[in-house]
Amino acid sequence: MKRTMIIAAHPDDAELAMGGTIVKMIESGWDVVIVDLTDGEPTPFGSKELRQKETEQANQILGVKKRICLEMPNRYLQASLENRRKLAEVIRLNQPDLIFGPTIPDYHPDHVEAAKLVEGARFEAKFHKTNMKGTPHWIPRQYGYYSTHRLDCRKPSFVIDVTDQWDNKVRAIQAYQSQIKNVSPVNPVSLLERIEVTCRYFGLCIESVYGEAFVSYEPIGVNKLELLTDLLNK
Repeated sequence: MKRTMIIAAHPDDAELAMGGTIVKMIESGWDVVIVDLTDGEPTPFGSKELRQKETEQANQILGVKKRICLEMPNRYLQASLENRRKLAEVIRLNQPDLIFGPTIPDYHPDHVEAAKLVEGARFEAKFHKTNMKGTPHWIPRQYGYYSTHRLDCRKPSFVIDVTDQWDNKVRAIQAYQSQIKNVSPVNPVSLLERIEVTCRYFGLCIESVYGEAFVSYEPIGVNKLELLTDLLNK
């Protein structure tokens, strides 16, 4: 079983960026842990209690069994030594094989700081001779997902076909009704429309209907030539 850790600045970030991939991982028997750095509040139509209920509903739709909130300050998230250590401890306690986090550039300051935290905590989690909880752990692969705040996306390292998981992704996003209400006064395109357009584009890139794009922080190696055939047949 592969254990994957997905780190997000706010509840709903993971669903928006890679909800279909999360469903696909769980359907394939992977163990998925989501770590929300903040509880996402305050927002115009939300509350701490409401956001918790929405997150629990989204977890049920996706099939997520373990989700952790580190209660860092929303809107004022910082890649401080204290926060980096807190995240590193979560990594050491859960021992993931893969890690996902936001990739920059990004308009949202919390997403920028979250990206820094993921990279720093990934390294710190392997430290020996420390009083951090858990045991030293190095995650060999780090991947970045695209935020909905980006108005353009650099060429991804790979795209995952989420056509069969699309309905569950949409349902999970719709669980966050307090956030869907928060419509931008300068952008007439709804959040769900933006997500669909983006995922339809990336789906087209891989000759599918819907796709979710990712950036690899390391080169992607191929040690079995059969994998090249698999890629050609996608």
